[in-house]
Amino acid sequence: MAAGDGFADIFGRRWGSVKWPWSSRKSLVGTAAFVAGAAAVTLGEIWWFNQFGLLPALTWAVAAKVLAISLACGLVELVPSERLLPGKLGDDNITVPVAAALLAALLL
Repeated sequence: MAAGDGFADIFGRRWGSVKWPWSSRKSLVGTAAFVAGAAAVTLGEIWWFNQFGLLPALTWAVAAKVLAISLACGLVELVPSERLLPGKLGDDNITVPVAAALLAALLL
């Protein structure tokens, strides 16, 4: 989440002139940067923890699942928050990590 949001902000502000039709604040470039940044940092963390014997080796299957989770989280972030849950619970700072945790529990 943190890495994805950071990349989305940097790249989206600089090159994100094309916005999503349903979300005038989110750009295609920003969403792509969110997915790529989240996946890259997560894969780097998995590799790092593996170096200390804390996680199994990084495989193509795990990498594909991490990419799928990152893509799903990018899509969750695009949904206007008030449509998911009313009030603060619909904030993407809550919905994205919850989605990531649920998908990681299911897929990994």
